[in-house]
Formats: sequence, C-alpha cells, structure tokens
Amino acid sequence: MKRRTKTTKKQIAEYWIENNTVSELDLHFDWCDAEDWCWNCASVKGIHLERCHIIPHSLGGEDTPSNYVLLCKDCHAEAPNTTNPKDMWDFLKSNKLPIMFYGMYPIYKGLKHFEEKEGYSFYALNVKNIKDLQNDLSNGFKDISFHKTKINYMTYYYLFKSVANKYNN
Repeated sequence: MKRRTKTTKKQIAEYWIENNTVSELDLHFDWCDAEDWCWNCASVKGIHLERCHIIPHSLGGEDTPSNYVLLCKDCHAEAPNTTNPKDMWDFLKSNKLPIMFYGMYPIYKGLKHFEEKEGYSFYALNVKNIKDLQNDLSNGFKDISFHKTKINYMTYYYLFKSVANKYNN
C-alpha cells in the first residue's frame, strides 16, 4: 500500500508566495518569510510551524497548498474552523500589529489584555524615571519562563500587572 504524502510546509509557502491574493501590508509577516514565521503572530524564526487547514479536513478541506496556512501551535489552536476561507484571512488580518510591535505579538497582546482587564493602559503608569521601569521589567523576567517555545501573552499580562502594582501602591 502506497503512503499518501502530505503537502509540505515548503509547498504551502511557495504556493502562497506565487498566488497570494492578500497584501502583506494587511498581514503580520512578509511573504518572503512565509516558510519561517507564523503567519498570525510572526513568532521568532525557527519556531515549529504547523500546517493549518483554511477549510478543516473534517469540513471537507483538501490536502492542497491552497488550503493551508502556516501557524505556530498556539495560533493554530486559535484559528477559525469554518467552511468559509475568508474567515481564515480575516483572522490573520485582525492580528496585524502596529509596525513598532512587529515580531512582538505576545507582548502586544499582553498589553492589550492588561488594558482590558485592569481598565487602564500600562503606558499610563505614573513613572517618574523610565530607568526604574526598565529595571522593574527586567527584574520581572526572573519570575517568569517560557511556555513551550515562547513567553505567552498571559505571562506578559501578569508581568505587566506585577510591575504596575508597584507603581499604583
């Protein structure tokens, strides 16, 4: 019995580089980095990427390069599972970050979560000396660690919350 070969990550990246209909200006990565970076969070080059169906196999999606995007494990778990291919691209576009946060998706998401949960912006802290804030953030890294291959946004949220508590007391 002959084993069916799956579409490779390289084939997926090459397909979309040649056939993309979405401008990289609307995405969080550049098409030239398609094989190496998560298409949603632009995680650090070299992180393990998973082949994520645009239309899930369970809903009739095929094993073809045109039906896949490349995502890290965390982003794959968050991706939509629908029969509408537009939903995947809307998901990827919705996570586009301001250029100043390029490559820093978990930090940005942690800051946004902080604002939602705490009711104010981390940037609004009453900081008299920026060096003190830098030191507090640096020291905070001693109390956190990587989850799998990166620091997730919830860990950043709690780091920001911990540092903010020092300035709010």
